[in-house]
Amino acid sequence: MRIVLDASAAIEAGFRRGGGSRFVPLLEDAEEVLSPDIFVAEVVNTVWKFHRFGNLELDLCEEGMERTLGLPDQLMSSRELYREAFHLARLLQHSVYDMLYLALARREDALLLSADQTLRREAKRQGIRTA
Repeated sequence: MRIVLDASAAIEAGFRRGGGSRFVPLLEDAEEVLSPDIFVAEVVNTVWKFHRFGNLELDLCEEGMERTLGLPDQLMSSRELYREAFHLARLLQHSVYDMLYLALARREDALLLSADQTLRREAKRQGIRTA
């Protein structure tokens, strides 16, 4: 099974937060884990917020970032996905950031892993499997 991993699910799994443990077996069993290249910026920005506003210690930030950024097997170029993501964003009234994950999951016929309930709901409406 191929998986598209978004930053919200990756943070939960990589930092062992919230319901992240439910994503781990799926990631371990996946043939391939894909994310758009914006994944790196989204993860690093979230960890910066943990450090800046949540007082997460620097060594824990580094450790968690390394673990989280290592989850995808391949980062796909947003340049290859932007047209479809833009179309979806206009049609569905969602951010292009989220629609990059949706477009990739649709293109690759992959399971979308996300902790974002709104994105999961929209993915299901679009016929994309989610977990």
